[in-house]
Amino acid sequence: MSKVPARSAVKTAIQMIHRLKPGTSLQILNFKRDRSVSIVRHPNGHMDVIEQGFVQQVWSVDDDTASTVLKEAIPREFPRSHELRFTVKNAHEKAE
Repeated sequence: MSKVPARSAVKTAIQMIHRLKPGTSLQILNFKRDRSVSIVRHPNGHMDVIEQGFVQQVWSVDDDTASTVLKEAIPREFPRSHELRFTVKNAHEKAE
């Protein structure tokens, strides 16, 4: 788990999703861990972007569309956060 400044969170997340291997997920959490944006890469090349917080929504996207969705979801879920927690884990592991 690493902390990333909120100003660069979108850019960091986009860079990290391109390196995700099939079967892994990237979870972005605020300090209190009550809101999150998760990206799960599937073996077929598609990803699920799961937004849990102010909005409860799931998108099934490809690499190009994922960056657009993240540019909208991250500022919406973390408007006043200064640092965000980034965690990469196996997609089958349970969340904390």
